Amino acid sequence: MKKLNIIIGLLTLITMLSCSSDDDRQNEIFQTDSEFSINGTNYSISNGFILSSFDATNNSRHAIYLLNGTILNNEWYGAGCDFSNNLTQGVIFNITSNSQTELAEGTYNYELSTNEASLNETNISTNIVMENNCIISLNDIDEDQINSGSITVERLNNSYTLTFSFMTTDFGNISGSYQGKLQLTQDLSD
Repeated sequence: MKKLNIIIGLLTLITMLSCSSDDDRQNEIFQTDSEFSINGTNYSISNGFILSSFDATNNSRHAIYLLNGTILNNEWYGAGCDFSNNLTQGVIFNITSNSQTELAEGTYNYELSTNEASLNETNISTNIVMENNCIISLNDIDEDQINSGSITVERLNNSYTLTFSFMTTDFGNISGSYQGKLQLTQDLSD
C-alpha cells in the first residue's frame, strides 16, 4: 500500500510540475518585450497600436502602428504632433480585412486600388527627429516608393506576429517583423 501511495504521490507531483511549466511558458510569451525589425535592425517597443473601423460590409479597416515611441493619450488624429518625443523609427500598415469583427489572420498583398482584403497604404519611417511632440524631419518610404509586397498576420490570444516584405524603387527589398500585443486605440474616423 505504501508503494502505491508513493507512486500516486509521484504522479501527482509530476502532473503539477508539468502544468506549472506550461503556465510559465504561456506567461513568458506575453511577458516578452515586443519589438519590430526593419532589415535586420531590432527596435524594442512596449507594444504596437491598432486602430480599427468596422461597418456593415464584409470588410473592416485596420491601421497598425509599430513605433519605438508612443501615440499620445492612445489617440490618433492624423497629425504629426501626436507622438512622444523619443520616437525615432516607425512602420504604419493600413489593412483591409475580410472580417467584420477583427483583423483576420492571413497574408495580405500590397494593393492600393481595391476594396478587397489587402495591404493598402504603407509607410516606413526612419531617422525621425521630434520636437515638442511633433515630427520635424524623417526619412520616409511610402506608396510612391513601394512596387510590391505583403504582410502576414498571425495571432495567438492577444499576441500578434506580423511578417512583412516590400520591393521598393530606390531602397531595394525592405523586410521586417513584429511580435507582441497591438493596443487598441481610438477608432478611425470615416
